Amino acid sequence: MIVRLLAALLILVSFETPAVVGGHIQLLPTLTDYQTDDIAAVYGDNPAFDQALDLRLKAEGRSAGWEGAIHYELLALGGDGVATRQALAAAGWIANSSGLPNDKRRLFGLTRRIVDEDRIESVHRIDRLTLGYSSNQWVIRAGRQAVSWGNGLAFQALDFINPFAPLAINKDYKSGDDLLYTQYLFESGNDLQAVVLPRRDPVTGEVESDQSTVGVRFHAMESEFDLQLAWHYGEPRLGIGLAQPVGEAVWRFDLDLSRNSEGEWLTTLVTNLDYSWVWFNHNTYGYLEYFHSGVGENSRSDYLLPDSELSARIARGELYTLAQDYIAAGLNVEVTPLLQFAPIVLLNLNDESGALQMGFNYDWGENLQLLGGVSLPWGERGSEFGGVTVPTTPYYLSAGRQLYLQLGYFF
Repeated sequence: MIVRLLAALLILVSFETPAVVGGHIQLLPTLTDYQTDDIAAVYGDNPAFDQALDLRLKAEGRSAGWEGAIHYELLALGGDGVATRQALAAAGWIANSSGLPNDKRRLFGLTRRIVDEDRIESVHRIDRLTLGYSSNQWVIRAGRQAVSWGNGLAFQALDFINPFAPLAINKDYKSGDDLLYTQYLFESGNDLQAVVLPRRDPVTGEVESDQSTVGVRFHAMESEFDLQLAWHYGEPRLGIGLAQPVGEAVWRFDLDLSRNSEGEWLTTLVTNLDYSWVWFNHNTYGYLEYFHSGVGENSRSDYLLPDSELSARIARGELYTLAQDYIAAGLNVEVTPLLQFAPIVLLNLNDESGALQMGFNYDWGENLQLLGGVSLPWGERGSEFGGVTVPTTPYYLSAGRQLYLQLGYFF
């Protein structure tokens, strides 16, 4: 990893235009409260106090059409929740004891574990490492980078390469993958994008076609129409996207068709409507979104041991829900030019459980940002957000009620 890092820095230094250097450091303490019959309360401390550290250093440069970027990350987790997750993994109740990324599936091993103890774990890694060239019509970029496709706001149908979780606290950076990205710009304003993303089998460590992704996306600018074709983890996927004005609002629609290993075609879709207005002299933005998961379970009894297709997508980090049908609604109210209030509600329409995240964003200073809020799940026991039943036990697997506060310094 050190050799690749030095090589990337040498390329950036060689650019005629000086590289832009910056980064951030973010501290995120959380307090999570569980019910007494939650399995997390049985295997760990309740309430659970945890802290997270995210340090990112980045350098980016451009010269005569060429561009390069490198982002270094140091990530650390510590506290009661780390110990609880490790205990649950050791008991076989969850599959992965680590809450940090790894490169088992990625083409290059650019992540190294620093600490792995009972109450703390940390890694350092390269999250961006790219070299690219762009002209009036072409963009070509190779290396570790992030790609975002689709029109989802909380949920995603077409953005299946490392999407954010619906209630993710920090959405500054998606995790990068090792891929080749190209884009061709037509004179009409339309564009054609393509990605080739080779991955390794996490068991054998070998690069396999049924673990990789190849995708093409055509975007028609005037009609805001997207057509997307992909071969993703051995499955063909066809996607269609639309975005159209409806009065002063914007309506979006994404449809994804995929075929599973049994030859069945699965339909996933997301549609939303968003609108900006002035509410009591405060700038306000709101959206309403419906999501249907083609691989979701229709019975809460299958939540803990879901269908293999659903389990695979959750394990790969491209899906974060268990059921089929959801509603999301969000607001962003500018209380003052420096303070924004941003509540989000998720509702599982199949079991009538849900979660409310009431967050705020405060620009404390020129380079300081404070995020905070509370996440409150609700629902009957046995439901997704109320607590999934753990078979053969009187316990439930629940996210718990959480209070969080994130302080970020940007430089």
